[in-house]
Amino acid sequence: MNELEQRIFSNKEEEEAPPDKLDRRREPRVQVDRLVYVQLADSGDAYFEEVRCMRDLSRSGFYFITDRDSYQPGIQLHVVPAFGCLNLEYLGEVVRVEQLPFGEFGVAVRLLHVEKMAATPRSTTMEAFEAFARADSSPVGLSECDAKVSS
Repeated sequence: MNELEQRIFSNKEEEEAPPDKLDRRREPRVQVDRLVYVQLADSGDAYFEEVRCMRDLSRSGFYFITDRDSYQPGIQLHVVPAFGCLNLEYLGEVVRVEQLPFGEFGVAVRLLHVEKMAATPRSTTMEAFEAFARADSSPVGLSECDAKVSS
């Protein structure tokens, strides 16, 4: 298990929050700079997809920043967090949207369950995401990913 996985999946409690700031988080967060593919699950006419960087991550969710104003609490998303060759597709739900400076929005997503064991490319955006995710500073070498995919 690499350092990032140890930090994410450890059962260590977060440090005590200052008395003036109550932290309602159920699980520890890890600050990360990893890509995430996001697509609206029930898009209809409002279809969109984008690739963003996660700001923090836990076992049950993540937070990212976007310039799209179309995210609302309760909407469901197909998301693929980038972890080298282990890129599982999840069904996620937006739980919080924060207005940030400069016209940006912070989006908190709860991971509901794994949709697919291996994400299948749906678009050029998804194919580009897969290429970047595999080349991202993953602790697993690409030859190891190829060996796992072919077996």
